[in-house]
Amino acid sequence: MSSQHKTDKPLTRVERHRRLKVFMILSMIFALISLITLGLFSYSLISTNIVPVKYLGIIYGIIGIIYLILFVIFFKKKCPKTLKVLSYIFSVFISVVFVIGSLYLNNTNKLFKDIQVAEYETISYSVITLKDNEYESIEDLNGKTIAYLNDSEKNKVIKNLNKKIEYQEVLGTIPTELEEKLMAHQIDAICLEQGYLSMLDGLIDNFEASTKVIHTFEVKIKSHKESNKKIDVSKEPFIVYISGIDRFGNVNSVRGRSDVNQLAVINPKKHKILLLNTPRDYYVQLHDTVGLKDKLTHAGVYGISKSIETLEDIYNIDINYYFRVNFDTLILMVDTVGGVEVYSDTDLVLFHDKNYHVKVGMNRMNGKEALAYARERYGYTNGDIHRGQNQQAIITALIGKLTDPEILINKYNDILSTLGSSFQTDMPKDTITSFLRRQLNEMPSWKIETYTVEGSGDNNYTYSLGSNIKTYVMIPNEETIKTAKQKIKEVMKGA
Repeated sequence: MSSQHKTDKPLTRVERHRRLKVFMILSMIFALISLITLGLFSYSLISTNIVPVKYLGIIYGIIGIIYLILFVIFFKKKCPKTLKVLSYIFSVFISVVFVIGSLYLNNTNKLFKDIQVAEYETISYSVITLKDNEYESIEDLNGKTIAYLNDSEKNKVIKNLNKKIEYQEVLGTIPTELEEKLMAHQIDAICLEQGYLSMLDGLIDNFEASTKVIHTFEVKIKSHKESNKKIDVSKEPFIVYISGIDRFGNVNSVRGRSDVNQLAVINPKKHKILLLNTPRDYYVQLHDTVGLKDKLTHAGVYGISKSIETLEDIYNIDINYYFRVNFDTLILMVDTVGGVEVYSDTDLVLFHDKNYHVKVGMNRMNGKEALAYARERYGYTNGDIHRGQNQQAIITALIGKLTDPEILINKYNDILSTLGSSFQTDMPKDTITSFLRRQLNEMPSWKIETYTVEGSGDNNYTYSLGSNIKTYVMIPNEETIKTAKQKIKEVMKGA
């Protein structure tokens, strides 16, 4: 008898029972795997709390039908072998989809966790002395004079220094006062938060070249928290402050001048956004200060709260939340989405990137080029005002990329990873998810309007630098501020 005839020989009762038993065991294994992966996916989906209820109903309706069909095939005794095998393969595919979906959702949850501001933030301080003296470590300053600011963080500075040495205290009111005493050899060292150092480096000749850092330490300070009533951002208008500090590094542990000061006035019902730019050099009274006015950019050196409260004073508004970014944030975000295209009305070579030539018309930019473009002011007659408009153009281009379905699908994990490590906000997770859930539910197209308040250039003394150093400032044009206030009201009221 041939082998073909042997193969076609009917199965015995014992063989059929054995095969049925094998299929039942396999069915139980695949069913268990499917249920476990479905459970993981469901947990991740529900904990993310982004998907609207109507979509959840559709998703689980489809899943229920698929599982019903699979389980009927799994456990039906008289079912073709080929169909059972195909059902096993499809259940593996479904399980893989659930695992991948769970990973995506878990990464989303991780983003919400990473971007939340803790009760405290970490700020770095440096002990600085003249480069040509003999001091090389903090211990060399034992018994010497150290000057620092008489501000709200003074006691924390004292506590950290007292752990290392005994010294003579000298108090100052502004950073330049300390710098002058150090350069005049009236004191041995100064202790300043690194945000102040960036300000001194840019304004005082040879400060960085003449000094050296011999010790650094970190202190924890209270983060800004709005005390306003809880806002339902899925229905009520709200205002977000976007602050861009002039520093590289971890945005959670450095301060700096706020070179970007954009207010995003958002009306979720009317799907309108007003991007309002306030030039960095605007000459204003910093909140809770007396005497000299200051450049708005210097408010960032005193912390995010000072910038927020100063802008609230200017426009007579309540800012609900903030997003703080730095140079690295923009570079990473633009590169992550594959670059941005921005329209330029001027032909120029960028001051901060001599290799990049911006032409009139649309220009494709990578992260470093976009940063240089956002910082550009020297190539324009209305310098700082045009810089703010460039920043608005880049923000608008980024919004377009981040809401592009193709980019979101292909770059989702990369975008989440970049966002989680490169910006800071005080917007709670449930507030963010509420807003996103409404957008997914409605899929609206947003109308974005931009506006920049204007002013005239001048040189004047500032609160931060004192009455010995004059620096460029922009005297506000009150009519444009009045217009900005009206535009804010219109968006908030849905006009």
